[in-house]
Amino acid sequence: MFDLSICQELFDRDPVRYIDMTEAVRRGIGTVLYASPSAALVDVPSPEQPDGFHTYLMCCAGLEEAQRLCGLLPSGGGFLLAAHEDFCVPLLKERFGATLFLEGASYQAAYLRTQPPVFQDCGLAIRQLDVSGLPQVAAHYQLEGEDYLRSLLERGQLFGGFLNGVMVGFAGRHTEGSIGLLEILPQYRRQGFATALERYMIRLELSLCHIPFGQVLTDNAPSLALQRSLGMTISSGTLHWLSCD
Repeated sequence: MFDLSICQELFDRDPVRYIDMTEAVRRGIGTVLYASPSAALVDVPSPEQPDGFHTYLMCCAGLEEAQRLCGLLPSGGGFLLAAHEDFCVPLLKERFGATLFLEGASYQAAYLRTQPPVFQDCGLAIRQLDVSGLPQVAAHYQLEGEDYLRSLLERGQLFGGFLNGVMVGFAGRHTEGSIGLLEILPQYRRQGFATALERYMIRLELSLCHIPFGQVLTDNAPSLALQRSLGMTISSGTLHWLSCD
């Protein structure tokens, strides 16, 4: 049994960059498959497919450790992986035929304050969505397939924002614990609804004793500005999401 605390010196260099790994383990949704002072691999299985799809989170200080971690991953692929160091990407592409799930690197953002962001009423009613919302969610969020979105809806992890009874956007929590899936329908943008939905998610995560966190592509200036406006701390380093089919 590996203890992630052995990596503390590595994590301390940029704590927010590795918050997905430490939070997954702290929340009990991630299992540490390997940990040393210079490398770690965390497995987060999908709750709806306990013997099926897995998300892996990996970090390492050098190529030798990266090769060791690759040896612990399923040889046949079929998983999603967050690599916290750039030099891991070519190795994963060569070893597993991995492709970039997101086009570009992402910063990690985390809400490290003890007090929640102040509620501001913009007229938006926010409530948990159920599977009846799948058609509308899937129509506006193409990054994930319908099976994944359905599983989140079934587990109550997607929330819609409603204006006069009409859904104007949604946000939720991914399998590995990050806040995401934030989408505002085009005709309702620039009215403060994205801020309201993310503020709601941050407050919800804090109420569950979670450290709220998420990822933002490095070239997404509007989203980075939104994170900072809500009090999120942005990591210095980045990570890459890869699909290993």
